[in-house]
Amino acid sequence: MLVAGTLAGCSSQSLTLGSNDPCTDLKAVVADYSSGFSDFRGKANQFNLLTIYAAKRELIEGHCEIWAWNQADAAYVCTANAPNVEVADARWEKADRAVSQCLGDSWQRQEQARTRDEDAAGHLVRYTRDGTPAVISIHSIVRKGGPRDRLSTSLYVGSPARVNELTQ
Repeated sequence: MLVAGTLAGCSSQSLTLGSNDPCTDLKAVVADYSSGFSDFRGKANQFNLLTIYAAKRELIEGHCEIWAWNQADAAYVCTANAPNVEVADARWEKADRAVSQCLGDSWQRQEQARTRDEDAAGHLVRYTRDGTPAVISIHSIVRKGGPRDRLSTSLYVGSPARVNELTQ
């Protein structure tokens, strides 16, 4: 199971699969990158520079959408908030293992820290493969501010340039 246990950290924080075969669906998402994920686009919400589509097929039920920037670039993103660092880290580790097993040895794995304004902001793992324009990354995100940190885990499929921009 790619996602049922992937972004679930404990039984009270379980997430539901949106697919009977998440590995096959992840590969289909990657294959549809060059068309802007047109096969996966549902209802659109238009904003000034961004259109957010509900994902017709979700790897994680209720947590996936497609972001399209001026129709020039798009990303398939699934994000789930976490109540604490333990759940966020457990989800990230499980997602990393599941995606790695799904993709196999032809994909290269690179782990790195996330920073925002030069402060630690979580960590990520990025998967790339020669000849494949899309990158797959899994992020454990820490947003500081307010009375407490906000934590989430995110699966991203899209442009390497866009993920670099989003993770600075």
